[in-house]
Amino acid sequence: MRTVQSAVEDLRERHRLFWDMAPVAQPLLSVGRYGALKERDPFPLADGRWVGEGDLLRPQDIAAGPLASGRPGTLVSGDFIQGVAPYDLCWTEAIAGCPLRWRTGHVWAECFLGEPAGLQLASDDPWLARLLEITRLQVEQAQGQYPVCQPLLRGPVDMAAAALGDEALCLALIDQPDRARRLLASCTEIFIAVARTWSAAVPSFAEGYCLYGIWAPGRSLRTQCDNAALLSPELYRDFLVCCDERICASFDYPLMHTHSGFIGMVAQVLLQVQGLRAVQVSLDWPAGPGVAELLPVFQLLNQHLPLIITGGLSQAELGLLLKNLSPRGLCLQVDIHD
Repeated sequence: MRTVQSAVEDLRERHRLFWDMAPVAQPLLSVGRYGALKERDPFPLADGRWVGEGDLLRPQDIAAGPLASGRPGTLVSGDFIQGVAPYDLCWTEAIAGCPLRWRTGHVWAECFLGEPAGLQLASDDPWLARLLEITRLQVEQAQGQYPVCQPLLRGPVDMAAAALGDEALCLALIDQPDRARRLLASCTEIFIAVARTWSAAVPSFAEGYCLYGIWAPGRSLRTQCDNAALLSPELYRDFLVCCDERICASFDYPLMHTHSGFIGMVAQVLLQVQGLRAVQVSLDWPAGPGVAELLPVFQLLNQHLPLIITGGLSQAELGLLLKNLSPRGLCLQVDIHD
């Protein structure tokens, strides 16, 4: 009978092959049943109240214990290693200075800059202190039995759009390019500082680190560029590639989170980012283009970088991916809808 330890050893080797884009017979695969996105459950605050609609969240309002509780039901699930991650509190946006508010069952960041300007990270930032407090509690609870994984850290363009506002950022890229670059550069430095500080607080698991259930033999990192949906490929290349390369140079296994709604616009540019190790695409079903329309983009990425595809699709679309993509460097974590 195979032990959990031997299962982890087997997955380590399979995941190493994924990162190396080595020839394999099958991709990393998880197939579930699609469920609509639900509101998150409210959480208790430090004063004993439960967070409510419209509440402004301050660092002192956050009780670390409730947000650090929980553990994976099983360590190994099919092709993946399960772990825990700190609750999403818009960490990078908050640390950059954005007010946070609880609305419609989620935490949202609000803009606060009147014009583009550089931002700075204080050494005693209270939001970063809260993130580290939650992380250390999760590390203590895990006791090395399962990985503590990276929280959701939104990337420089998302931070800048949150701080300045979507429309104002787009206008600044055209009308005030130097000030926009200063804002994006400062967001990049804050992102790297937060990610490094968090990473230093987390021990390795099986001599590596996990993201999306995939083990890597070095420090892995997930960054993202959701607000690139507002930009042309030319603007992305001119303003954001340098930010991405700064981030990628700071970690061993950096990957970029994207969405199916805009991956077609940025795929060629992402392939030019030095140091990027993988691309992850979330399928925006029922919005956005379908898998058949995206197939040429997926094939392009699949030729050059490890590719992770997540989200909802039909059984026929899953068959289309399995038939037309190479299993080499491919991971499908998908849910089937009717």
